Amino acid sequence: MTTRASIAAKLDDFAFQKVNFGGFLMNKRAKNSHALWTRASEKGVTELTILASRDFGEGNVYDVAAFTLDGNVPEHLLSELRTEADRLADRINLREHGYVYTCLEPWDGGGSIWISKKPEFRALSRPDEGVYVIPIQRLSGLGEPRWLAWARDAGQLNIAVVYKP
Repeated sequence: MTTRASIAAKLDDFAFQKVNFGGFLMNKRAKNSHALWTRASEKGVTELTILASRDFGEGNVYDVAAFTLDGNVPEHLLSELRTEADRLADRINLREHGYVYTCLEPWDGGGSIWISKKPEFRALSRPDEGVYVIPIQRLSGLGEPRWLAWARDAGQLNIAVVYKP
């Protein structure tokens, strides 16, 4: 049985990160992600809650997802967030906002990646209540994203979707 704790333990192993976050450039993403994971004193794995999805065909699926660091999006927020996420997905072209989160990187872009210029998802988030909302472009053939690794480094929350637990 896959659990948050079992995935978190696997993330200590570079080989596991390479499978999940590897890629071209000699696995630079996996190396950077592993370095961030191992130096972070505050880290873990949580579950994603899909709020809205749009399927554009041919494996092009985009989601609006919420998460908390402890794994439980409060029930009193779920219906409100689902309604708002559904409206947002209809109002904007979700396809232009999806992001893959294939290695640990700032949840809101940290000013360094394009998602930082997309305030719609930060506006849905409730950081004061520990609830974060992100747009996800699913990786083809890997199914619905369920797990999210997180690590706080220098006050910045970094996240990555874990497709292969």
